[in-house]
Amino acid sequence: MTRHFSAFPLPDPVADHLAAALDALDVRPPLRRTPREQWHVTVGYYGAEDPHARLASLREKVAGLRAPRLRLRGSGTFASVALLVVRDSTGALEPLAEAADFAVGGHPAYSPHVTVATWSRREDRGPGERLAADLVDYSGPWWSPSALVLYASEDGRYTPVDQVGLRAPG
Repeated sequence: MTRHFSAFPLPDPVADHLAAALDALDVRPPLRRTPREQWHVTVGYYGAEDPHARLASLREKVAGLRAPRLRLRGSGTFASVALLVVRDSTGALEPLAEAADFAVGGHPAYSPHVTVATWSRREDRGPGERLAADLVDYSGPWWSPSALVLYASEDGRYTPVDQVGLRAPG
């Protein structure tokens, strides 16, 4: 089943910086490193909705909103995920997530992050917690996305459907 979500993909300089940091660490089974092409900051989860209707809604509610200024800084875990925390220097990210209907997917609170590794829920959390501890002081470069991308997700593959432009953060 195809599900949809909106997100900011990491620009190449940010992804390069993160890849170098992860390459310097011991990320091995039972941890599964998230592939670079899947690194993104989710803004909204929509399930199996009609993508055309969702895109129309995003264009109505999000187009022209101010882009946030973002950086990856700090780390953590939840469930079976090791993550980097997304910081916003403008205060624009949370209102943008609200406008993009973050809660449609039933998620209780917006907690922007980038998943860097996962493990089976049956496995020990220790390796994931160690990875998060190794990344606690990580601080990536700042960036501002120019658009919010609507993705289709099926069988672990993320395919961009379309995007909605944002206003520069300044």
